[in-house]
Formats: sequence, structure tokens, C-alpha cells
Amino acid sequence: MSHTLLIWEQVPESTDLYLIPNDKLSEEQFEYLHQAQNRFINSDGMNDGMKFLSTALSHDCAEEGFEKYRGCLREYKWEDNSEPITDRPEISITNVFLSGFVL
Repeated sequence: MSHTLLIWEQVPESTDLYLIPNDKLSEEQFEYLHQAQNRFINSDGMNDGMKFLSTALSHDCAEEGFEKYRGCLREYKWEDNSEPITDRPEISITNVFLSGFVL
């Protein structure tokens, strides 16, 4: 199964990985990920991609106009760090995006 890897950095404290099945992302969501690529909340100017990620990774808050995406990516947080993702034959990573939040 093909996946998108989202690297979400909370600078300078932590990095979270989200392994998202490509069939769970709409074209609109892919576009938002492209817009947020290599941009950081509190460091770069906000755009729709960053608003999407801020909402999609949140438990309870939502950027205005993005309420329908509240928490939609949280379930894909990668918790199993016992072995590299690349050592799993059932996972194929086709896209990698980097974004985050500067504390």
C-alpha cells in the first residue's frame, strides 16, 4: 500500500511522524500538504496548507474554514519505532512532506 510520510517538527522539542495511506487523502488535502511543505507555524506566514495541518493534527481547535478537517490525520501518527519504516514490505512511501511548529 502506498503512503505519504508527514514529518511534523515541533522545534526545538520533538518530531512526530504520520504515515498516511494515500487513498485516505483527497486531492485537496495533497494540495494543502504541498502548500505547507517546509513551512513552520509561528515562523512563516500562514497559508491554507498550514491552516489545514494545524487543524488536521489537533484534538480540539480548528482554523476558520477548516473545521471539517479537525483531527483527521491524528490516527496516522507513527508510534512503532521498533524498526525502520522502510523495513516493512507492506509500506511504500511515495510522498514525503516536512512542516511543523516553532515553539
